[in-house]
Amino acid sequence: MSSPDISESWISNGLCAKSKEKAAAELNETDERKATALDELRKRIDQRLSTDTNLKLPRTDDAFLIRFLRARKFDVDNALRLLVCYTNFRSNHNEVFEGVTLESIRPLLEHKVVFVMRERDGEGRRVMLFQPALVDLSRFTAREMQAAFVYVLDALIQDEETQVNGFIMIEDYTNMTMMKMMMFDQSYVKLILELVQDAFPARFKGFHMVNQPWFFSMAWGIAKPFLKEKMKSRLFLHGSDMASLHKALSTDSLPAEVGGSRSSYDPAELVDFLSKASVERPPKPVSSSV
Repeated sequence: MSSPDISESWISNGLCAKSKEKAAAELNETDERKATALDELRKRIDQRLSTDTNLKLPRTDDAFLIRFLRARKFDVDNALRLLVCYTNFRSNHNEVFEGVTLESIRPLLEHKVVFVMRERDGEGRRVMLFQPALVDLSRFTAREMQAAFVYVLDALIQDEETQVNGFIMIEDYTNMTMMKMMMFDQSYVKLILELVQDAFPARFKGFHMVNQPWFFSMAWGIAKPFLKEKMKSRLFLHGSDMASLHKALSTDSLPAEVGGSRSSYDPAELVDFLSKASVERPPKPVSSSV
C-alpha cells in the first residue's frame, strides 16, 4: 500500500466537528453568519474600490475572504481593515516577496531555521519553530529569513483548520551569537510585528521564547514599544526553563528540539508540501489608506 500524500496532512478538507464548535463559540461562525458576512464584506469591498483607485486586492473569492473574517471574529469592519492592511503590507514590503521561491528559501527550511510540525497540537494549532542560530550568515540575510517565514505562513493559512485554531510560535535561541542577534534590528522587528499584529489573516495564539542569551535584551528593547496589549499577553519568555515551556505547551505537541516527545522534525515533509502548495505572491499595487 502506498503511503498517504503528505499534503493531505497539511491542508484539511473543511473543518472537523470539534473545529466547527470552536468556530461557533470563539469566532461567532455559523453557516448563516458565514454567508451573510461574506456578502456584507464583498459589498463593503465594492464600496471601497469605487472610491479608492489605489486599492488593488489580490483576490475576492470566498475561500480568500473567509480568512479575514475568521481572523477578526466575523466583525466585517475589522475584517475589511485587515484586508487593506494585508494588501498594503505586500505593497510596502515588496522586498519580502519579490523573487522569493521555494528554491530560494529551501536551505533555510532544510537547515531547520524555520520549520513546522506536521502534527497539530491538542488544540488543533500549528506549531511553528524558528531557530535563528542555525542560519548561515554567509548565505542568508535577515530579509531572506523574513521571506521564508512569510512564504510558509502564506502556504499554511490556506488550511481551514489552521484559520480557526491558529498558530503557536516558538523561537529557540540555543547557541545564538551576538553577530546573529544583530540581524534583529529595528526594521526587522517592526516588519515582523506589523505582519503578525495587523497584516496577516491568522490567529497567533502564543509566542514562546526559549534559551535566550543575555544579549537578547537588545532585540527585546527594540520590540517592546511596538507591542500591542494583545501581543504582550501572548508573549512568553521562558529562558532555559524548559519546564516553564512544557507547562504552557504539552510535550506531546513539541519536537525533540525543545524537549518534546515527538520525533525530531524532518524538513523534507514541509518542503514536499510547499512544492505542491499554491503560495500567494503579490503584484506591486499602490498602497491605500486604511
